[in-house]
Amino acid sequence: MNKKASGKISPAKKLGRIAILLFALVAGVAIVAFFVSRLEAPERVSAEENRRAVQVMQVGPTPFSVQASGFGTAEPEHTWSAISNVKGRVIFVHDDLESGEILREGTLLLQTDPSFYELGIREAEAEIASVDAEIEQLRQEAVNAAGLLDLEQQRLVLSETSLERTRSLVASGSVPQSSLDTQLRATLAQRQAVQGLINQQNIIPIQLNRLEAQKERVLAKLEQVQSDLSDTRIYAPFDMRISEVEVEKFQYINPGQRLFSGDDIDASKVVLQVPMQDLRRVLNEVEGQNQGSDELNISGIEAQVKLVGDEQSWEAQVVRIANGIDPATRTVRVVLRIEQPGQSFDPNSNPRLPKGMFVQGVLQIQMRDPQIVVPQSAIHQGWVYLVNSESRLERVQVRTLLQQNGMAVIEHGLEGGEYVILDDLVPAISGMALSATTLDGETLNGLGDTQ
Repeated sequence: MNKKASGKISPAKKLGRIAILLFALVAGVAIVAFFVSRLEAPERVSAEENRRAVQVMQVGPTPFSVQASGFGTAEPEHTWSAISNVKGRVIFVHDDLESGEILREGTLLLQTDPSFYELGIREAEAEIASVDAEIEQLRQEAVNAAGLLDLEQQRLVLSETSLERTRSLVASGSVPQSSLDTQLRATLAQRQAVQGLINQQNIIPIQLNRLEAQKERVLAKLEQVQSDLSDTRIYAPFDMRISEVEVEKFQYINPGQRLFSGDDIDASKVVLQVPMQDLRRVLNEVEGQNQGSDELNISGIEAQVKLVGDEQSWEAQVVRIANGIDPATRTVRVVLRIEQPGQSFDPNSNPRLPKGMFVQGVLQIQMRDPQIVVPQSAIHQGWVYLVNSESRLERVQVRTLLQQNGMAVIEHGLEGGEYVILDDLVPAISGMALSATTLDGETLNGLGDTQ
């Protein structure tokens, strides 16, 4: 019984333990409250939005030149081949008649033996002199025949009178019939003599015409021989660079034989293969183009050619647009002319366009109206990014008219005055804060002003 009683806790002890716990709890709360009361209130810091740095450009109506380009091969504007018109042995060849040499206009390049044609001229002149002598003889015969005819006609008048008188006497029986027969024969003979002279006079003009025709034939022969004689000397028709030589001194040549060839050095031409749609775009901007007319107005189109893979370029002139389209490439042939007169030739700053050189040609003309143009890289799948008046990103959908040399002409979506972002923002979220800088290095304020 006593043992069981001693294992129980008395009520007084329980109350003591509870009091100790309460005291410890109150003390802990008091200590915490003391320290909390001594702490300072935290400073409030406003959160600042992070702004992305971007580069922008302000767009507006700008003059823009539309271009069309193509490729072609440079050729001399004029190529001349010397073809022999005469035969003979070559007696003179210019010392510089070699491939690559430049010879000036009017230079004697080659001469063949002229003796054969000089003899031909002398023969023709002698034949002409002979014909002239025959013509003079016939004219003198015509004068002589006219004089004889006058005399014979007078004799015929006398003979006719005597014949009439004899008939009267025979009729009266004064003279025999034989006298009349004799007089009649004399009169007929005189009539024959007069008719013979008349026939001679009629033939003389015909003979003169034949001789005149013969003279004309000989004169034509003389002109031909003289032309052949002049063809024995071959002169340079223009300033030229010799390309090929196929003849040597003392060689015998025949008509139709090719002797040498040369190229014009003052101008070259290039036939460009230009895509049809690009050329049409250029032609649409030409002022005064007649709608429905087959005549193409190419005035106002500027042209330039340059070596492929090189900075060297030459100004050119659009000469014509060839007929037809290449069915394989769907390109149009545009003929350009590049003037390179000798006085402007400079091997360093203005070298001659080499023959056979592969070149690129560019045709361009300024569009009639100013256009809004942005870099092609600033368009992102049909959208451009703008900086609005609050320096935040704004996405605008645009439609392009054409793209050329890394630039795009905007047909719809921009009016002008907007600031277009040139950087490729990833991600590009509408409304994101931006810190914009222009191409000139100026910072764009929130209202679109620069500083």
